[in-house]
Amino acid sequence: MNRTWNIVVGVLSWCALLAYLVVAARYCSGEQKAKVIRQVRVVVRDSARQRVITPDMVRGWLAKEGIQVKNIPVEEVDLRRIRKLVTGRGFVREAKVYTDFNGVLNIELSQRHPVARVNTYNGYNFYLTDDGYILPLQPHEVLYVPVITGNFTLPFSRSYMGGLADALPEEQKKSSENYLFFQKLINFVKFIERDDFWRAQIVQIQVSESSAPQGDPSWQEPQVEFIPRAGNHVVGLGSLDDVEAKLAKLMDFYRDALDYEGWDGPKYINLKFKNQVICTK
Repeated sequence: MNRTWNIVVGVLSWCALLAYLVVAARYCSGEQKAKVIRQVRVVVRDSARQRVITPDMVRGWLAKEGIQVKNIPVEEVDLRRIRKLVTGRGFVREAKVYTDFNGVLNIELSQRHPVARVNTYNGYNFYLTDDGYILPLQPHEVLYVPVITGNFTLPFSRSYMGGLADALPEEQKKSSENYLFFQKLINFVKFIERDDFWRAQIVQIQVSESSAPQGDPSWQEPQVEFIPRAGNHVVGLGSLDDVEAKLAKLMDFYRDALDYEGWDGPKYINLKFKNQVICTK
């Protein structure tokens, strides 16, 4: 008898809980339908680190596309369209778009992080981000990152914007010397970005391309130099092979030799050759 009674009580309890959930869902659904968007809240992560994107810019994107959200019923807001609009902007890495029970449309996004500006003599002028995106300059903001100058060939057109991985078909990447060199250049500026000393020290990177065209047996990888913030000299790296070892060698030279010679002693420091630091005054 007790077992039967327990089963009956259990079934009634589950039925009561199910009825409560159905009523609560209908109530919440009705409340949601009655609510309208009262506020648009935009949060840009990492805005203290950089200000490539501002909340006002995001609101401007909505207005330019004619997306009206204020006083619109919450259930009628096209969250997918808004997210697609926001993530379609180059400097947006990812975005989260949702509404809450207070009638607030929340747009939370993270920014791509530029690590260098490429400004070549042959007409390229763009930002390079830490995740390998090529993005246009921002008219409202000057970003203090190393500038890469020179006259060298890049594996995409001057108007290209997007991921470097998408700039060439897969079958061409391994055979494109310009693509492989640019990947090395990206790894170099990423290394600079991760190191506090070199990030503060290196302000301009100069690239000089071989006069022989790509595919010619005499073609050589572009040579790289950089101009440091401290001192009155230029540093020649040569190729970007073993670049971390070359910079470690330069650091030893800074610590040892420049204590005696001074930062304004050498005019050119050549790191091209293994186990050697050649200075020209």
